[in-house]
Amino acid sequence: MSDQNPHIDSSRFIHLLHQDGDKAFELLFKLYYDKLLHLAKYYLNSTEDAEEIVQDVFIKLWERRRNITALNNSYLFTITKNACLDHLKHRSVVQKKSKEHYERQLADPLRFIQNETASLILEKELDEKIQESIAALPDKQREVFTKSRLEGKKNMEIAQELKISKRTVDTHITLALKAMRLQLKEFLMFML
Repeated sequence: MSDQNPHIDSSRFIHLLHQDGDKAFELLFKLYYDKLLHLAKYYLNSTEDAEEIVQDVFIKLWERRRNITALNNSYLFTITKNACLDHLKHRSVVQKKSKEHYERQLADPLRFIQNETASLILEKELDEKIQESIAALPDKQREVFTKSRLEGKKNMEIAQELKISKRTVDTHITLALKAMRLQLKEFLMFML
């Protein structure tokens, strides 16, 4: 080969890489990019990952260009192969962690079911306590409260239906809520 186009394993090319790195590096890139990409695709089965690996290989070569004392085909193929194997190892670790995370997530629904069962029990107990506290209200308060909160009627409707003032309805509801808060106080503290 003429001096115009040196072999990459010649001392002249190494000297060129040290002195005029841009020109030598461009030549190296043109000669080997496609070959290294083909090798990386073989290992990784992904064009995108292979391109990234080969770019990283060239970046490392550029960063170390002043320290390179010998450079040949096998060196370039070896560092590309090693980069691919490192990538595969990293991907394997990530997949393992993802699998472990997925398995932990599968275990969570069991805890959710247990928590849901506990919630249902608490909900049932709360409902029973509410029913007991409503039953303990004086008759008129219970009637007004039931129409307001359980039947969803407006205070004015209740007043007209029971032939009492709206203010009396408001008072009955206020007293009923106060009495129920007292009755449910311990249960509500437990819930918080």
